[in-house]
Amino acid sequence: VLSKLTTILNMDESVVRTRPRIDDRSCTTQRCHPTTGIGKEGEFWTKRIKFIEQTRKDKTKRIIPFVHKTHFDKTKWVEGQEMHCTTCHQRETGQTHFEVSKEKCFLCHFKNAKFNEGRSKCSLCHEIPTKPLQKQKKEGEAKPGEKTITHKTIEEAKVPCQSCHLQMIKGKGIVRLEECFNCHDKEKTVIKEASNKKLMHEKHVAGQNASCFNCHEPVEHKQGDFISVVKNDCRACHPGHHKYQEMLLAGKQRKGVAEMPALMFDVKTNCLACHVEKKVVKGEEVESGSGKACAACHTPKHEEMAKEWKDKTADELKNAEEIEKEAVDAIENAKGKISEAKLKKAKAMLKEGRKSMRIVEYGGGVHNKKYSIMLLDNAMNNFEDAIDLIGEEQD
Repeated sequence: VLSKLTTILNMDESVVRTRPRIDDRSCTTQRCHPTTGIGKEGEFWTKRIKFIEQTRKDKTKRIIPFVHKTHFDKTKWVEGQEMHCTTCHQRETGQTHFEVSKEKCFLCHFKNAKFNEGRSKCSLCHEIPTKPLQKQKKEGEAKPGEKTITHKTIEEAKVPCQSCHLQMIKGKGIVRLEECFNCHDKEKTVIKEASNKKLMHEKHVAGQNASCFNCHEPVEHKQGDFISVVKNDCRACHPGHHKYQEMLLAGKQRKGVAEMPALMFDVKTNCLACHVEKKVVKGEEVESGSGKACAACHTPKHEEMAKEWKDKTADELKNAEEIEKEAVDAIENAKGKISEAKLKKAKAMLKEGRKSMRIVEYGGGVHNKKYSIMLLDNAMNNFEDAIDLIGEEQD
């Protein structure tokens, strides 16, 4: 026993615990499920199977079809994946010999897929309902000539399905590294290759019989709260909502502006450190920035610092806006009086200056005073250069 233990401890290769796989040929024999598509047995490969059949509240049937042949189309496989019968058919519970988990369908169809696009397209599995959606239409109280709204008319009008059904998909099917160590022993080797999707699928799906959920977290596909799914993800309505604040905090080098990160950026101070004062905006409580946060970490004198920064950048922004207006007026008045090349160059300067100015205007200069002043200086320089360029041409 000791000699065996010593051998295992000195193995160069990582010890991986795997489970056996049934060869596809055992399933696709002529007597079982041949892939010919011919005869009663062969039809199993090509016909539309009723994977799910349920009766809705309104007594209509909900049928989710499945075609084996379609899923064995190599052009539709996930990168590195190789489909086998046991990719879907596995012993999931003690009640059934082989069964297909719907969760596997959800993972393949929704992982890294845009809503209702490609392999996640609703109509791949669902028939588009044709019944009217308006309550008055259902209850026979519709007004004469009133337009009937159905899922079909909504689809034809290109209204996004996620407008009403975003809550139907929850989860990202992410892979957590710690799951790797349920099977693997060597940590460094595993972590090095864990992000290689093609390799991971080749080794675990094509080469073995690993269950999807040995690695992936499930993706849910069911009814949920249609409001909270959007409310809990601000980005659903406000994509990139704080991008200008992030740009100011990072203070990255830009054309004509040197790198200048905010003082708190390098020590990884986040929004919650400064936004400590509760304010009510449009009836909602919002965490607002306060100089009290400065004083809490530094000295009482620092409480006024945030206001000074805010006032200083606001004054500079006002100056920049005035020069911007002068540049806009100069360009407008120069049309037809100077060459198109010079006019185009002046407009490019105006555009470049506005880029710098908008970062401060939209991001709030208080997030990085020094960088904001540098951006506004750059903006004003561009505006003035545009004015000078036009003046030279007219002279």
